[in-house]
Amino acid sequence: MKGSRAYLDRRIAKGGRRLAIVLDIDNTSIATHYDWPKPVEPVRRFAAKAHRLGIAVFVVTGRHRAQLRPGQRALERAGYHVRSYCTHRKGETVQRSKLRCRKGIERRGYRIIANVGNRSTDFWHGHYERGFKLPSYGRRLS
Repeated sequence: MKGSRAYLDRRIAKGGRRLAIVLDIDNTSIATHYDWPKPVEPVRRFAAKAHRLGIAVFVVTGRHRAQLRPGQRALERAGYHVRSYCTHRKGETVQRSKLRCRKGIERRGYRIIANVGNRSTDFWHGHYERGFKLPSYGRRLS
């Protein structure tokens, strides 16, 4: 996340309407597998700054809708201001699911200026301006 908050300042200066960022939940926004339910502080600070700047915060997760509520509560308690959530559908690969979600955000008229995740599936086939990849610790945190 190094330089991510400064990036927001530079990107806002370029202009644009309906700007958005996309976050993953597990081991990106919340320390799911190693310190549940604490927020990942650099990501929380990034999302808080985006929110203060009027940038919409979306969550695109590999969780199915039925698995979403504990993550939503953890994000809310940590102070994340999430516009909406997009979840993984049965029968989809995670990478296709996340791509579908980002395309859906764009269809709603948003421009995704940053995408934050810890797995390659978070970044597959673009539809965002800049990615911030966190460690996945050899895929042990998925």
